[in-house]
Amino acid sequence: MGVLSILPETFSAVETWLTRLFLLLGIITIGPWAVLLLYDLLLYIVRSITHEIPLVGGRARGKARPRAPSLTERPSGHRRKFSLARTNAAASHATAGVKSEAADRRWRHLKEETDEDSSSI
Repeated sequence: MGVLSILPETFSAVETWLTRLFLLLGIITIGPWAVLLLYDLLLYIVRSITHEIPLVGGRARGKARPRAPSLTERPSGHRRKFSLARTNAAASHATAGVKSEAADRRWRHLKEETDEDSSSI
């Protein structure tokens, strides 16, 4: 039994099995995330290396260098707009039983950016 154990010597087998159980549960919980993280890292490294291969790599074919995805930038290069404001359709579903013609004072009348709006800039 370990030095830091607070249980009596008679419970050493129980403590050992509880330790093994919680280590197994930790591996089951963290394992898939760790595997996905390693896969993502290896995929990025392989794509970066194959980009540099002459004649068949991405650089030889005129492709852009592989980059990690961005949460704030669209593939077109424009920034994404994050907002907590609801659209008219979402607001009408939230108040399905209430028929009110008055505008909601909390509504900010924000217009979502579309591809047509962003391409003119």
